Amino acid sequence: TLKPVLLALLAPTAGDPTQPYLVAAVCAGALASIVLCPMEETRIRLVTDPDFGAEGLLDGLPALLEEEGPLTPFRRGILPMLAKQVPYTVGKQVSFDVFAGMLYGWLAALGVLATEGDRMGMIPEKEVALAVEIGAAFLASLVACLASQPGDVLLTATYKNGKDDKNGKDGEANCESDDDANENVGFGATISKVYQEGGGIAAFFRGLNARFFHVGCIITFQLVIYDQMKQFLGLPASGAH
Repeated sequence: TLKPVLLALLAPTAGDPTQPYLVAAVCAGALASIVLCPMEETRIRLVTDPDFGAEGLLDGLPALLEEEGPLTPFRRGILPMLAKQVPYTVGKQVSFDVFAGMLYGWLAALGVLATEGDRMGMIPEKEVALAVEIGAAFLASLVACLASQPGDVLLTATYKNGKDDKNGKDGEANCESDDDANENVGFGATISKVYQEGGGIAAFFRGLNARFFHVGCIITFQLVIYDQMKQFLGLPASGAH
């Protein structure tokens, strides 16, 4: 939702829109991370802490902020959330536009696509729009999953570390505060722990096959619906000439 707004603010003066696409996607991903961070913290507490005393987001989020303060979810989770959400948004939105443009260009080069200024092709551009959307969305889903998988692993490890620390302190008579323990497991320490305990770089891509299937299907449907709605509202298809 934020990408078209930011793209309009960063409209290119030259013909190449790649840089504004990237900046808009990065800004959208960063803003989404700020919104999602306390919600993700609440979700983790709801599924891992039976004593949390909340049943959903509406009562869980206020309870979390009252218990831990408004800044704690951001101090613990904002960096891994950025590491996941920014590459995810850039990979999804920018590569979708790029792949769609490449597919349209490839079809035009083969002489099978008839654009508004060139009626020599056999197939009108509008008739292949859906096929191009599906192909570009599928390729974009692969890029988004691959780019955001390390961040997803770090985000999971961050909250797992926080849960383990809390459980460990609960069994001790003299324990440190939750804030001190959470600060001890910082973003850099989480990266090091995943790397050392998981067997190197491959640890950051653990579970990628399942994510390709799960998240890849979601992204593909999202982008196709997004582009169809653009055309329904009178806007050109992504990548169209």
